[in-house]
Amino acid sequence: MLYRPKIHLKHKVLKYLYFIGTAFILFYFSTLDSYAQKPHVDGSLFREGLLELKFKENWKYQPGDNPEWANPDFDDSDWYKINPIGLKAYQMPDSLWSGFGWWRITFTADPNTVESIERLYFNSWGAAEIYLDGELVETYGNFSTDSKLEKTHTPNYAPDRPLKITPKDVHTLAVRFSNHQAKNNFNIFRYFAENLGFDIGFSSAVRAKFSDFRYPNSFATLSVIVAVLFILLVLHVLLYFKFRKEEPYLVITLITFFFLCAAICAHILLFFELNGFTNPIFSSILNSTAFGLGYGLLPYSLSSLFRIQKFYWTRHLVWLALFRTANYFIPVFNFILFDATIILAVIVLMVIIMRIAIKEKNRGALYVTFGAIGTSVFLLVNRMVNAELITLSTFLYYVDLILLYISYPLGIYIYITNQYGRLFLAMEQEVEVRTQQLNETIRDLTKTQHELSLKNNQNVLLLKEIHHRVKNNLEVVSGLLALQSAKMDDPTMQEVMLASQNRVHSMGILHQKLYQSEHLAFIEMKNYFENLCINILDSYNETDRIKVNIEMKELEMDVDTAVPLGLIVNELLTNALKYAFPKGEKGKIELSLESLSEDNFQLKIRDNGVGKALDAKIRGTGFGTQLVDLLTRQIDGNLMQDVSNGTMILINFKRQVAAGSGQV
Repeated sequence: MLYRPKIHLKHKVLKYLYFIGTAFILFYFSTLDSYAQKPHVDGSLFREGLLELKFKENWKYQPGDNPEWANPDFDDSDWYKINPIGLKAYQMPDSLWSGFGWWRITFTADPNTVESIERLYFNSWGAAEIYLDGELVETYGNFSTDSKLEKTHTPNYAPDRPLKITPKDVHTLAVRFSNHQAKNNFNIFRYFAENLGFDIGFSSAVRAKFSDFRYPNSFATLSVIVAVLFILLVLHVLLYFKFRKEEPYLVITLITFFFLCAAICAHILLFFELNGFTNPIFSSILNSTAFGLGYGLLPYSLSSLFRIQKFYWTRHLVWLALFRTANYFIPVFNFILFDATIILAVIVLMVIIMRIAIKEKNRGALYVTFGAIGTSVFLLVNRMVNAELITLSTFLYYVDLILLYISYPLGIYIYITNQYGRLFLAMEQEVEVRTQQLNETIRDLTKTQHELSLKNNQNVLLLKEIHHRVKNNLEVVSGLLALQSAKMDDPTMQEVMLASQNRVHSMGILHQKLYQSEHLAFIEMKNYFENLCINILDSYNETDRIKVNIEMKELEMDVDTAVPLGLIVNELLTNALKYAFPKGEKGKIELSLESLSEDNFQLKIRDNGVGKALDAKIRGTGFGTQLVDLLTRQIDGNLMQDVSNGTMILINFKRQVAAGSGQV
């Protein structure tokens, strides 16, 4: 007989307890697992007052449109697990995206957390209807299954919208969503196409207060950046135009300009309502390209500023910015990895260049080091925040953004002003020494100037006296001619003597005007012509019958030109009085002198008489005509006449300045 061990009752009880315990544990963990399917929302998830529903494994998606899907009791267990947060268009299969669909998430919430929620946070470039526990709580844009009727939402700087959640054990959030344009345009913008999906969450009082001031805070941040960069840009432009041979000033000016453009493009939504198609052009592509061009020039600006020629090749780094822009359309490299590589490479280059500059004892290089390295560090921090590798408070984020744009231009300007400050101090010491020397020279020059002034005044008085005596001598000659003419019986000879007397008198008037004028080398022609015409009319006793009209502006002429002009006017006016009005009728003569250009003038004498040509042989010797021709050639002039309606004579000539006379 085989031996069968005896089974005690105790062992049976333990066996049944083990079975029951195992079943209980399995049931317990299955219960926990089913409970874990619903994410739990509590206060620990708030970040600066914002609780984002970033539960990647709990979001459900279904293409199409059915209002029943807003019902919290609807069974969505067979829906697709697709996270809408950060969803790019190329990540959504075409079979699931025809431009619209629904997202749902079911979660539990701590009652105290629910009571602290005051606002709904939603960020998207699509159109959406938000349902919470079956109730429509908010709309963004205009949802439509038809792309032509859809009006997408622009995530500008508006505050988060009010929301009050009724406390309960389980909540269901459903988002009826459409975004036709993102799918249509993703082939163009690929990486930088705006999200096909959305970001959503809840805001507490802390976040609500921030969102109310989002626009003024962002505008104030941009204003600080733009104001500082604009002032620095103006200062760098002035430095460049002051010292055009300094190429670093041009490069630094370009960097500041690119940073300014990038800052404005990054905040373009402050001024314009854009959509998911146009926003990447400004806030992503133009902003990134402008900043990339400026950032790529940093190593070259340092090497040229400190004259480190072996690093001048770094000017070619700007091509990387253009290549980076091209990479938006034709992806070759991973964008984040490419950006990080470029930033680190630029930092390494700048560290090497700055180390050489400091080693060569370039004073003030630390200011540039702060600006250049600071810009790179703040840029790295900004990229890490955007990639959610680190978190910063809102205040620190704004500070980082401001320093990112202004550090380098500001550091460079401090360096330049420091350099010029040192230069000016050295110059001041040199100026003090030179000033003493100049003061001694000035005293000697003042003494010499005083002596020269006395001699000059004596020369002026002497020259005026000479003109006065010449005028008196000419008056004597004119008087002698008048006495001689009175003793002659031949009318022809009397006429010749009168003409000669007028010629002498014309020169006498000129010398009279010269010694009466403040400028001994010039004479005012209008007043001279007026006196000359009065004298000629009086000499022929034609004051009442013939009127001379002088239409010209006041014009000064040098003596070398005024003398022949006076004689020419004397001859032409005499000729008009003698031959233009033969029957004793009344007449009018027009006289003018005008400037055609800087050194070219035109003399015009016109009468309304019978229209005899200047060289018409009526009577007389023809000496006056010969004299006019001679004087015209003397002033390098060209004489033209028109006798179709009276007589008009034009003489175009150039100003005649004797060698060594100069102008006063």
